[in-house]
Amino acid sequence: MSQQIDDPTEISPIDSLVESDCKDTEKVMKTLKSILINLDISEESLDEDTLLYKDLQLDSVEIIEIALGLKRQLGVNVKLETRQDLTLAQVCDKVKSAIACQDANHD
Repeated sequence: MSQQIDDPTEISPIDSLVESDCKDTEKVMKTLKSILINLDISEESLDEDTLLYKDLQLDSVEIIEIALGLKRQLGVNVKLETRQDLTLAQVCDKVKSAIACQDANHD
């Protein structure tokens, strides 16, 4: 009687979702950074914990430009005009949530 041993290199559905989520996060962050660089913000000042208002000193017009850039490049509407100062990671989370909702509505 032989026993089959699971292949350790096999990717489980959960691992696949995590890997997909990481790729989505990277894509959204790369797009967000690209938009910010186009607004003349230095790439060195951009990381996940960077705050839009406090750290980058963005005004409401620039926040709207970011939202419009995300809509143009990723096809998603995200409301960034809020009293809460968001980090780049929080903006990415909002974008990913909006994409997920948009995908769910198309199913």
